[in-house]
Amino acid sequence: MSKEKSLFRQSVVFGSYIILALWLVKSMEWAFATNFAHFGIMPRHLLGTIGIFTSPFIHGDFLHLLSNSFSLMLLIIILFFFYDKIALKALLYIYISTGIFVWIIAREAYHIGASGVIYGIASFILFSGLLRKNQSSLALSFVILLLYGGMFYGVLPQDGHISWESHLMGLLSGLLVAIAMKDEFAGQAELELYFEKNFDDDEYQDDGTNFNFTNPEQEFSYEYKTKEIDDTPDPNKID
Repeated sequence: MSKEKSLFRQSVVFGSYIILALWLVKSMEWAFATNFAHFGIMPRHLLGTIGIFTSPFIHGDFLHLLSNSFSLMLLIIILFFFYDKIALKALLYIYISTGIFVWIIAREAYHIGASGVIYGIASFILFSGLLRKNQSSLALSFVILLLYGGMFYGVLPQDGHISWESHLMGLLSGLLVAIAMKDEFAGQAELELYFEKNFDDDEYQDDGTNFNFTNPEQEFSYEYKTKEIDDTPDPNKID
């Protein structure tokens, strides 16, 4: 098995474990007819700090979870394939810093969902490429812009039960982590080698395979719930 295939397989396996954990948590809520929203981030409350670690695993409903699962899986694969040497460290920094920032500045409500982490990973990959300024990393940044460019609308203040603060703090965390780790891009060597090996103009031959890259409008869900939590469906909840 080539190094690229092995690395891709490891990235898929790691991402699958993360997504499986999210679905297990939601399935437990459904099976026991309970609500874990009180494990979300409650800004500026001491007990609310637990949500810094638990909130990305909690989602309002299965549609909320489904919409985040695809984006999170794809971004984890990209992160761990192209930045494998620093991917885990970057992910942990993004995960924790996003939660801390939300706890500090967000509205007083339970903030739940993985979209803050999604914004953070996308932001990290985007700005890492811009900071490196070489052809291969810029190409990867361009791909992220094509796939997730629409997400930047999600950082704007908005009414309803959408935690735009989590989107914004994820974007900020990704930028700060990219800046802090710009001298640690050990995995960038693999990225450059991969592009040189697979996309060299002199060696590229058309094998008849056509790839159709589309730019579907991405939708990210990261919601907050009011402080009083009960099992009564909220008619005003927006995913």
